[in-house]
Amino acid sequence: MSAYAALQSKIERLGRSKRFRSSVAVVFSTLIVLVVVIAYREAARMDDLAMRLPPLLAKADLTAKEPIAMELVERGTITLDGVAIGDIALSKSMQRLFEASGKIERVTDAASQLLATQRKPWLPIGLAQEPWLALAFGALALAVVQFACFSGLAVELVVISIAAVLLGGGLLLAGRPNLAASLAAIPLLLFLFLLVVRLLLEALDRARPIYAVAGGVVREAMRLRIALGFGAIAIVAIPLMPQAIDPTRPLRYQVQTYLSGSLDTMYLVCAFLTVFLGCATVAFEIRDRQAWTTLTKPVSRLSWLAGKWLGLVALNVAILLTSTVAMYAFLAQIRSRPAQDLSDAIAVQDEVLVARVGGFPSYNRLTAAELEAAVDETMKADPNIQADLRDGVRTAIEVKQTVARAITEEYYKQQRSIGPNLERVYRFTGLAEQRAFGGNLTLRYKFYAGESDPNSVYPVVFVFGTGDRQAWIDHNFIAAQSNVVPVPASAVADDGTLEVRVQNQALNKTARPGDLSFIPGMGTIFFDPEGLELLYRVGGFGENLLRAQLMNLLKLSFLGMLSVVCAASLSFPVACLVVFTVFSAGSIGPFLATSVAEYRIRTDSGTLKGFEAVVRAIAGATEFSVRAFGEAEGNGPLVEGRLVSWFGVARAFVMIGIGWSGVLLTLGFAAFRRKELAIYSGQGG
Repeated sequence: MSAYAALQSKIERLGRSKRFRSSVAVVFSTLIVLVVVIAYREAARMDDLAMRLPPLLAKADLTAKEPIAMELVERGTITLDGVAIGDIALSKSMQRLFEASGKIERVTDAASQLLATQRKPWLPIGLAQEPWLALAFGALALAVVQFACFSGLAVELVVISIAAVLLGGGLLLAGRPNLAASLAAIPLLLFLFLLVVRLLLEALDRARPIYAVAGGVVREAMRLRIALGFGAIAIVAIPLMPQAIDPTRPLRYQVQTYLSGSLDTMYLVCAFLTVFLGCATVAFEIRDRQAWTTLTKPVSRLSWLAGKWLGLVALNVAILLTSTVAMYAFLAQIRSRPAQDLSDAIAVQDEVLVARVGGFPSYNRLTAAELEAAVDETMKADPNIQADLRDGVRTAIEVKQTVARAITEEYYKQQRSIGPNLERVYRFTGLAEQRAFGGNLTLRYKFYAGESDPNSVYPVVFVFGTGDRQAWIDHNFIAAQSNVVPVPASAVADDGTLEVRVQNQALNKTARPGDLSFIPGMGTIFFDPEGLELLYRVGGFGENLLRAQLMNLLKLSFLGMLSVVCAASLSFPVACLVVFTVFSAGSIGPFLATSVAEYRIRTDSGTLKGFEAVVRAIAGATEFSVRAFGEAEGNGPLVEGRLVSWFGVARAFVMIGIGWSGVLLTLGFAAFRRKELAIYSGQGG
């Protein structure tokens, strides 16, 4: 026996030793309890400060020169239980928070800035805000250790923990704590992946053919290191991704860049694994006659196909779950970076790590009588229309429909146009719950102005609300680019409506007595139907992330079913080509729909018109077949802080999980049941 084989044999015996497994469980459990106690005490202290600071700040009155207010302005601190909370660097910021009345209106913002000076660098923001998370993570870690030790992974746990300490310890001593955390997390996440796979295999250990086939797919992928290789790409890339993000950029863009990169990485890794493994495990078993051996047992062809699909889904669950844990953990590292200013910090909390829905303003509509009168007047005044009607080129109904559509579009377009030094009022409705909630709203706008020169900056003034609730802000924007401005919830009226005045003018910051306070803008402002949108919060980031990943899992399950079905009838390379083609078409489904709608050949040639009809028919059929896949989007809305609704998940489940996947399984089974898996030639082999 070689030395390597002898060492491997000793390690296996050590892993089976009950005394060793018990010792590992006790040592690791003790360490976890100590860490949780320290983290919980510090988090509880921060939570106590967060509860006690706002009432004190609300009492501060700079006009009356109260001690609390004077301390905030002069030293940037507030004394609580004999301890000064804050920093001298906050003095100017605290001074700006005091309004003309001498009071602090944005008490929450002031408290956040003071608390930031008290948070220990090792304490994540999430734990500081929710101390119970420390207990929850501790309980989860204890459960993981117990399961690992008594399911045969005790040796792996010890080895991976030592590797994590060695990787992170040196860099931590060298003053690179962030990189140390990234490298130390990689072996721990790999162990978590192994643990999740072990759990899934336990769940698939059932006395039914479909579960046996699914478990065989998982074991085969782990034995051949296929799943571990693909999973390692995401598990290594996600912790290291924060190191490649420029820390000098606005914090909201850093967070969005990290979320986008992490989500795309794990989704693409799972997609490629699904296609290659799904096609290989079916096509190669049929080619090598392994399927013949399996199907001679009491395993139906339908159970065999469904089991292959279930195994792919299980592997995707393992990778997505591990990668999501990694992403969520290192999101805390990104969030702990300093924001450029207060508005940047608020944007992360209210615009990115949140679930929002959007609403568009209500526009005036032409009445039926007004529209009919405008159509009649236009038809009478246009000699070309009159000539077409006399010659019979077009019927009166066709002309009226065309003219009515043009008049309606022009009427709406005028409402979305604002001349220099003019204003328009836009009303948003259905905001009563948001007003009661009290969080900030966000106005997203994409304006065009004048020649829309990308090198020029155009002014605009927004006035929110009416009466004593009115607030306004002047803003500079670059034409044809999306911009956002915060909207105070206090500007929403009692009936849940918000009035927004958009003024095409600029604040005259150099005005002297007698000069105009505002000066006209630099050209007419206009925008598209979706160019002015009000976004408001309806949920948190954690639930939104869960729904987005369920959406991704549904899409991957459809991809797995397509791979299994194609490989059951086609060779491996052809099956991969077909699946990747469908996957690519589905991914660009929304763009394909726009292309089909806008495709035109401007010609009078009958041949070219026929060609256009054929192209539109083929492209339209393709777009229709992959529409559900393209519309089931989770990553994009999550990165933009938009709601991924349960209705959307349920719709994707019905359309993709049941509808298209069911159709594929039915068609695949119909073709596979007629397939000759092996024909005996009488010559052996």
